[in-house]
Amino acid sequence: MKKLLTLAIMFAATPAFANTPVAKKTTKKTVVAKKVEAKKVEVKKAASRTTKATKKAPATEPPLYSIDSAAKPAPPAKTALARILRAQHLRVCVRSDVPPFGYFTNKGLTGFDISLATELAKRISIDYKKNLHIGWTVITAGARITSLQQKTCDIVIAAFSYTKSRAKLVSFSKIYLLTDKVLVAAANLTRKTPVIARVKGTTGKLDIKGEVRYYNNYQEIINAMEEGTVDYVIADRPIALHMIRSVTRPFNITKTLSKNAEHYAVGMNKGDTHLLKAVNSALSSLAQSGRLTYLHRQWL
Repeated sequence: MKKLLTLAIMFAATPAFANTPVAKKTTKKTVVAKKVEAKKVEVKKAASRTTKATKKAPATEPPLYSIDSAAKPAPPAKTALARILRAQHLRVCVRSDVPPFGYFTNKGLTGFDISLATELAKRISIDYKKNLHIGWTVITAGARITSLQQKTCDIVIAAFSYTKSRAKLVSFSKIYLLTDKVLVAAANLTRKTPVIARVKGTTGKLDIKGEVRYYNNYQEIINAMEEGTVDYVIADRPIALHMIRSVTRPFNITKTLSKNAEHYAVGMNKGDTHLLKAVNSALSSLAQSGRLTYLHRQWL
């Protein structure tokens, strides 16, 4: 009886005694796992410190006021360009009778050619590190070549079209504008023999029949259109559009006589090769920067 009682006590006590070591092992594994996680966090922090250390400091830009383009080489001393740069004075011949290229308003001389000449002077000033001032001389269409030959001006910007015959007498820059030669007609034609108006010294072939009358400038033609004394006008497209807008009588462009017939360029004296090169370089810069196209949109 005593033996049975002893065995029962031992059996009942065994489970509680046996479970104690197992609980201790589980606790140790949990602690190890926490240590591993802590180590991983430390590695990540170290890596981020390394990344920050390798970043480069941002490059500093030079001040805007210290930036400039390289100056072009000075031209030979006895050239027209050298004289212009020494005097810092560019003589420009323009027309005042050919809107929208050159004309007078209550604010003074204005138009596409005046704006273009101003931009060219600025660009040449930048290229040669000078500050050119413009001296304006107003001329007529017929005086464009003689004003160069007589050295009245250094350049002509006056709705001046390149032609082979003119190129034998003066030098031309690169073309800065192509335009059509058009026919403007009155809405009501009543004369048996129509009157055709043209400006003296202008280009373009005539392929209509009628009485041709020559006028000194386009303003005289505009007056004749308003008075009803002319039936047709031959002009370059931008000029024709301006004339139509300037009169109250109805006129319209009825025909394109020559597509892209007029090639506007800057005129210079024969032999002024350094000046020609400077003007061409300035025109190219204006075209590449978008400034030349801007002037087209503004005026034409």
